Amino acid sequence: MKKIILTASVTFVLTMAFFITAAVYIAGSLFIDMALKRGTLGDPKAPPAVFRSAIEGNGKAIKKAERPDFTGAKWTMQSFDGLALKATHFSPAVESHRWVIIVHGYGLGQEYIWDYAEEYLKAGYHAVTPDMRSSGSSEGMYLTMGALESRDVNDWAREIRKRDSKAEILLHGVSMGAATVMLSAAQPAPGVDAVVEDSGYSGLKQLFAEEIDKILGIPAFPLLDIADLCCENRAGFSFAEASPEHVVADVKIPVLFIHGDEDKLVPYNMMQELYTACKAPGKQQYTAKGYPHAAAYQDKEYFPTVFRFADRNM
Repeated sequence: MKKIILTASVTFVLTMAFFITAAVYIAGSLFIDMALKRGTLGDPKAPPAVFRSAIEGNGKAIKKAERPDFTGAKWTMQSFDGLALKATHFSPAVESHRWVIIVHGYGLGQEYIWDYAEEYLKAGYHAVTPDMRSSGSSEGMYLTMGALESRDVNDWAREIRKRDSKAEILLHGVSMGAATVMLSAAQPAPGVDAVVEDSGYSGLKQLFAEEIDKILGIPAFPLLDIADLCCENRAGFSFAEASPEHVVADVKIPVLFIHGDEDKLVPYNMMQELYTACKAPGKQQYTAKGYPHAAAYQDKEYFPTVFRFADRNM
């Protein structure tokens, strides 16, 4: 009898463990689709479902910018894994060999960073504004939070050098775009001289831990570890591969770190973590006091600081 009871108890425990593991895996898969899969809101080109909740309460209205009043041309490139990627190349009024690739944030498209392009064009830069994979008019199903987008950015830089062999290239990214350009800078393409990262996160796992609590209302552990496995299976990357904290010490080109100290989405202290870990000569940091996430560009010293940094390092 005791043996039967013990066997039944073990069976019950194993069965419960199986169902709990299955439930956590399903929740992890659901989170990855909500956070990274394009079109979960119905429209095939719409951002992931988490996009709306991620920007709520940040204190900055997300809106498209006006198209720069400069000559523009559509560029198309095939990614290393076969996606058709789209971008716009804007030319300055006077010919120049200075170029900037401006990388938009999570769930957005190139139209949301055209106000940045306008400032660069006025300063005499060529501006390339890509729709990153799985965003805007570019192909792709899953955002990869910079893991694969960083390779695409370096391919855009190579495309620039094909068209202008003397090109000096600056990378400028905002939010997810900032993480992307930091990851690109660890193994930069020829011609990439410096990087501006604005409101970038240090670690994706830390960032997602807060979102899991907000969206699902459950502890991050062990769901986040399961979600990481789901992410590799579904989207083709791990959280670590999208975390600049793992590569920033290897960056050898100058980086300008910018962050608003009222950022409620990506904690302000992440900038200091990245700046401290970075060993690149000529690195610099700038705090936009009183500004929320990805709104530092509204600070009157933002672009003067950016252009002084670029002048020193390009």
